[in-house]
Amino acid sequence: MNTRDSASPGKPSAATRAEAAAWVARLHGPNRNARVEEACRRWMAEDPERAAAFELLTDTWEKAGQLNVPVDTHEPRTSVVPRRAAGASRDSLRCAPVGFRISFSRAALATVAIAVVAIAATALYLRPEGLATGVGEQRTLTLPDGTRVYLNTNSRAVVHFDRQVRRVELAKGEALFEVAHNPAWPFIVRAGPREVRALGTAFVVRNDPRQLAITLVEGSVRVSPQGAEAAGTQPERKAAGSGNPTQAGAATEVLTLDPGERVTFASGHPARLDRPSLEKITAWRRGQISLDDTTLADTVSEINRYNVTHVVVRDPSVAAIRLSGVFRAGDTQNFVTAVTRTYHLRARNEGGEIFLEPSTAR
Repeated sequence: MNTRDSASPGKPSAATRAEAAAWVARLHGPNRNARVEEACRRWMAEDPERAAAFELLTDTWEKAGQLNVPVDTHEPRTSVVPRRAAGASRDSLRCAPVGFRISFSRAALATVAIAVVAIAATALYLRPEGLATGVGEQRTLTLPDGTRVYLNTNSRAVVHFDRQVRRVELAKGEALFEVAHNPAWPFIVRAGPREVRALGTAFVVRNDPRQLAITLVEGSVRVSPQGAEAAGTQPERKAAGSGNPTQAGAATEVLTLDPGERVTFASGHPARLDRPSLEKITAWRRGQISLDDTTLADTVSEINRYNVTHVVVRDPSVAAIRLSGVFRAGDTQNFVTAVTRTYHLRARNEGGEIFLEPSTAR
């Protein structure tokens, strides 16, 4: 499986430049602290492309500071950006504390500069290709607030942060969110007609054409129809009990999940609450597909998420075969070999697809 965590040749991507712009703005803003600096260091260490983007945006920031701006009639023209001390390295400037000598008027100009960078970053974030993976690809991102997002195969998300709320829309696919704790700045993920509100939480959202599933790994989340909480709908707990699936209540209810719980919404069916194996739910983070007494039809659907060459099962007797095991995501050929040998099937290649059939089929 392809994991896109390395730098691409040439100029950093628009999405990476947007992230870097947001980091530069935060490091020069009033809320800078040791946690922000450490998160910035981690973000850059994960990918050389990010370090290059940060270098580029820092240069842009410093060049902006070389412009002489009239502050008011009582002050000389001066830079709104602090100068690097003689002999100081770029590394020490990047995420180390920066001393400011800015009067009130200059601080106002600095605030304007930060806002310009932040607006540019937001505009780039909203580009559809900003947070996306192709078939068989995974990607790890650190958002400007320190939240980590792990995107699974063939997924697309749109990020929008403002002063009131941190929002991520998962348009399709699957993502694991490790949310940076900030009670004053809510973190909300939208997927289909639902939204998930989290505080200092890790959870998985899978948005498929047929259903939407939210699994809480740790912490606490509230799952609601979009706009339900704003309209005053009260949360209602629905316990999963022994681990067997239960009905989670009416579609308009707000549900609060406990760690290990999953709620699934499928078109035409009531919401369902259960407690799946978290090891299996997050197996894709290890490049694996973990199955437990799963029909071959459902298994093939899962396998096909990671490869452009699809496996097809048409015979009902073959589709009903149940299997358990762990397979490598994206390794379709080994999966086909194992299944045909174990269940005495035959594989037929036709039109770029692999058909699994009974060995007696003609």
